[in-house]
Amino acid sequence: MAKITTIIDIGSNSARMAIFQKTSRYGFHLIHELKSKVRISEGSYEHDSYLQPQAMARALNALKEFKKVSDSLKSRKLICVATSALRDAPNKAEFIAQVKKECGIAIKVIDGTKEAYYGALACANLLHEKSGVTIDIGGGSTELACIENGVIQTMVSLNLGSIRLKELFFDHNNMQEAYRYVRKYVKEHIKDIKAFCASSSFMNNLNVFGIGGSIRAYAKYEMDLESYAFNFLHGYELCVENILEHLETITHASNEWLLESGFEEGRIDSIRPGLLILQVILEELSAKKLIISGVGVREGAFLNDMLRYHHGKLPNDINPSVRSLQDIFLTSLDDSKTISKHTKTLFNLLKEPYDLEDSHLQALQVASKLYNIGANFNFYQAHKHSAYIALHSLHYGFGHKERYTIATLLESSHKKRPKIITQTLENLLPEHDALQILSFIFALSVALAKEKKITLEFRDYTLSIGIHALPLQQALKEIVLPRLEEYPRLGFIVNEI
Repeated sequence: MAKITTIIDIGSNSARMAIFQKTSRYGFHLIHELKSKVRISEGSYEHDSYLQPQAMARALNALKEFKKVSDSLKSRKLICVATSALRDAPNKAEFIAQVKKECGIAIKVIDGTKEAYYGALACANLLHEKSGVTIDIGGGSTELACIENGVIQTMVSLNLGSIRLKELFFDHNNMQEAYRYVRKYVKEHIKDIKAFCASSSFMNNLNVFGIGGSIRAYAKYEMDLESYAFNFLHGYELCVENILEHLETITHASNEWLLESGFEEGRIDSIRPGLLILQVILEELSAKKLIISGVGVREGAFLNDMLRYHHGKLPNDINPSVRSLQDIFLTSLDDSKTISKHTKTLFNLLKEPYDLEDSHLQALQVASKLYNIGANFNFYQAHKHSAYIALHSLHYGFGHKERYTIATLLESSHKKRPKIITQTLENLLPEHDALQILSFIFALSVALAKEKKITLEFRDYTLSIGIHALPLQQALKEIVLPRLEEYPRLGFIVNEI
């Protein structure tokens, strides 16, 4: 696969371009993104799905600009897919030929099932939860797919989209008719999805993975409401029971209210029909949690190409964000491997006495892999730079709590334990005592990065470490002990062997 790959997705509402750079076989990251609100479907739903000249001209100009940017970044492969608006259009061949002639871009029109698959492929590989139902709300259609333990199952494409509903109902103030139509249509066309959910392992605790501009815009609104600590959308979680009333309010809101509430002007005319679709599907599926996905068709098309010989699935022990950071910032993994070994040994010693969870070990292991990624910026403040990079770059495969926990471990890997956590952040970290123990484990392991032969013993809530190096003995004694509130105090002894 090419080192730099461009993916273009021509949707009914927007055309989007994402450019990815591979750093190794499974490591990659986004290096550029562009969006143009071309509205290629504008006017088509009232003209038997025919693409209108003005809309095609807008799309063509956007694609010319996309190609120019792609070439400037020396992209060696370009994949362009088109969805609902083009697959419905009787005159799509005319537009495809014009784009090929003037831009040199070959458009591949994908059917609804393939569109659903691409969205599901992205979520299955790049979200932290591996079971649930994807909902990808576009301008012309909505795709759903069931994922169980990372395996994509039932898929369906609905002829319901935010722009389609806008032009057929909302532009004519037929709100009640829109509600009746959407509820009836959804009920009739997602029976296979409901049947799969009813027989699945997640039947009573259904996650819905929300894809698309309307859902992302809504998530930003919810983040502002709760003054959320971070501004990254991918992996943001919402309790469905708590948001249904909000969705109802927004779908009935005036344009003035939407603008005052922070929605972008370019999203005003499509947000209400888009969220009506979301509301109805969440209710029909009795979903428990809505998890926002920052990935979708573009990432799915990229993964489909990258993993074409791997059945569309990343290896279980590979995370592309972690691998990419290692590729970019680390010249050797020797220290990381030693730290990882020490964290596992210490974790197993302290797990039962301090009620540590298996997820805590995973955070320690990831932090071990990313130890010292910040050293290139400032050796003496490497732990702080490593923490910042991890928090803002562990985009794929981690929930927000996992990201912040890993970053906190990296930041406290020097000598000190984490400071008192503010109320806005405490839900994004393990319990106080667990975090104190975990950061102590990691700080010890980092200090022992060059030492492979050590002895460890834990007895009567006292940890004893035996090492040879005298300077290291002094360094270990300077590490601040955990400040525990509920569990017995941890003693620490350093012995020479």
